[in-house]
Amino acid sequence: MSKTDAIKRFKIAIYSGTVPSTTFIEILIKGLANKNVKVYLFGKKTGPINYNKLKNIKVYAIPSNRIFRFIITFIRSILLLLIYPIRFYIVLKEFSKFTGMYSKWNWWSRYVPVALHLPDVFHVQWAKDLQYWFFLKDKFNCKIVLSLLGSHINYSPIADQNLAKRYNDLFPKVDAFHAVSNAIALEAQKYQALPEKIKVIHSPIQPATFDNFKEYKKKTKGPLKILSIGRHHWIKGYGYAISAIQVLKEKGMDFEYSIIAQGIVPENISFQVNQMGLQNEVLFLEGMPQKKLFNAMQHYDVLFLPSLNEGIANVVLEAMAIGLPVISTNCGGMEEVVKPKETGWLVPVRDPEALAEAIIDVSQTSESDLQYITQQAHLLVKAEFNAENSIKEYEALYQSLIN
Repeated sequence: MSKTDAIKRFKIAIYSGTVPSTTFIEILIKGLANKNVKVYLFGKKTGPINYNKLKNIKVYAIPSNRIFRFIITFIRSILLLLIYPIRFYIVLKEFSKFTGMYSKWNWWSRYVPVALHLPDVFHVQWAKDLQYWFFLKDKFNCKIVLSLLGSHINYSPIADQNLAKRYNDLFPKVDAFHAVSNAIALEAQKYQALPEKIKVIHSPIQPATFDNFKEYKKKTKGPLKILSIGRHHWIKGYGYAISAIQVLKEKGMDFEYSIIAQGIVPENISFQVNQMGLQNEVLFLEGMPQKKLFNAMQHYDVLFLPSLNEGIANVVLEAMAIGLPVISTNCGGMEEVVKPKETGWLVPVRDPEALAEAIIDVSQTSESDLQYITQQAHLLVKAEFNAENSIKEYEALYQSLIN
C-alpha cells in the first residue's frame, strides 16, 4: 500500500473549536478533502456549513441553540455508552476534572462526539486548547498535531506563567508540530517543542486571491492613502502607527490613514488621535467581507503593518498577492517575506520615526520601482504560499505519523 493510500484510510480531525473556522483553516480542510483525505470536524457551529460537494468531510458540530445542543448531546451520549462503553467511561473520568456545571456540560458536549467518531490524528489549531485534548493521545493512542500560530506562542505564555508551564509539560509529548514561520518554530522550542518534530508550512492563500492582482499605478495627485487592517489589540501596534502619522503631519505630508477593524475603537487609541489633533487624518472603518475588502484595498497606496509581534500576517500576504506595496515592522516571521526594497519595506518595532520614514520613502519611490517591488512580492507569495503546495506538505506531515 502506498503512503497516499494509507492516509486516505485514516481520519484526520482538524480542530479549531468552531465550525466553520478561519479562512486559512477552511482552505486546509477543503484542500485535504479534495485529495480524498477523510476530514472530521468538531466544535461549536458558528455559521452556515456548506461542504455539500465534499463527501470526504464529516461534520459533527455542536448546535449553537441550547435546546438542540442538549438533544444532540444526549443522543450522542447514549450512542457512545451503547457502542463504546469503555470510551464512555474514559470521557466521563476526563469530564469530572472540570468544576462548575456549565464548564462540565460545555466540555462533555465537546468530548462526546470526538469519542464517538474517534479520529486517528487530532490536529489542534490553537495551542491554548492542547491541554483539553491531550487525553486522546494518552487514552486512545490518537496522534496529536499542534499548529504554532501567532499570539498563542509569541506572547500568551510570556504573560501567563501557568500557560508556559503547561506548554513545557506537554510540548515534548506532541507527535508533530506545524509552524507558520521559522521564527515561531524557534519560539516554540523555548517551551520544549522538539525541533525534529516541527514542520514549517506556510499558511495557504486562496488561489482566487491572486486573481485580484493589478499592476501598481502611482497617483499623481491627492493624499497618500495608507491602510492598516487588523483587530483592535495592543499587539497590532496602532499606538505607534498613530505616532508615526503625527510625524508625517509635522513634516507637512498630504496623507490619509485608515484602520479597518471589527469592534469598538479602544479608548486609548481614540484619546491619542484626539490629543494629537489627527481627527481629520485618521479614519476608523468597520471590517468587511473579504471580496469587498480586496476591492477596498485596491484604492490605497500602501499597506501598513505596525505590529509588535506576528507569525506571518495574512493581511500582508494578501496585500502582496494583489499588488499593494507593504510596510511591516520586523516582528515574528515578517522578515521571511518582506525583503527590504525587494518585496516591501521592513522597519524596527516600536519606532514611529522609522515607520514615518518608510511611508515617506514609499511616496518618493518611482512608479517603475514600485511596480518591480509589488511584482516580486506577488511572485514570492504565489510561489511559497499557494494552497496546492501547502496541502501536499500537510499530507506529508500526517503520513509521517501514520506510517
